[in-house]
Amino acid sequence: MIKLIEGRYGRVHADLMERVFRFRHRFFVDHLKWEALRRPDGREIDAFDGPDCVHLVGLDGDEVVSYARLLATTRPHLQSHVYPQILQGAVAPTGPRIYEWTRCAAAPWKRDGTRALDPISGYQFAAVAEAAERLGLDGLLVQTHPIIVERLISIGWDVEPLALPFPYDGKPLMPIYARLTPDTAATTLAVYGLAGPALEVPAERPGEGPSLWTPADR
Repeated sequence: MIKLIEGRYGRVHADLMERVFRFRHRFFVDHLKWEALRRPDGREIDAFDGPDCVHLVGLDGDEVVSYARLLATTRPHLQSHVYPQILQGAVAPTGPRIYEWTRCAAAPWKRDGTRALDPISGYQFAAVAEAAERLGLDGLLVQTHPIIVERLISIGWDVEPLALPFPYDGKPLMPIYARLTPDTAATTLAVYGLAGPALEVPAERPGEGPSLWTPADR
């Protein structure tokens, strides 16, 4: 199951977040070779890992095996402040019901090769959809490889391309707006042959205060 951590409570989960940042470094730097993100301490952290982001962390026991991050588009986010050029002059939708989906990863070193579709990835995709539902979102901004765009369509997202693929760091990067449908989470689980739900919704804990995910806060 995928654990949800609000950025404002990252200190409460300091040990887990340490494992998250090391997982991100292992995946994005060591595996994908994003050398600009390499750090001597082996932790991948950026300016957007602040109190307003949402971390979705997949665990196998104590080991982090998947991850995704959601950023509010009412604040600076990657598409607006890091690589706006990928929009090639187009204007992306933003607003309180639209978030940006970033840093999506599933550990390739955990795949056993016995299934055509990786269940770790499936649960991570489903958890993003379930989180978007609980937040009351209309959709998510995503910038990704065109192959992943096809995958998102196949698992129930209503995808609108915002621009043609743009060469970024030697690979095509395509900006899209992925609209959530009432069936996205269920379709994702069905395509991957998984039982749901994928998302572990956090209960209120002493010292954390109210959660984004309680109905009264939405």
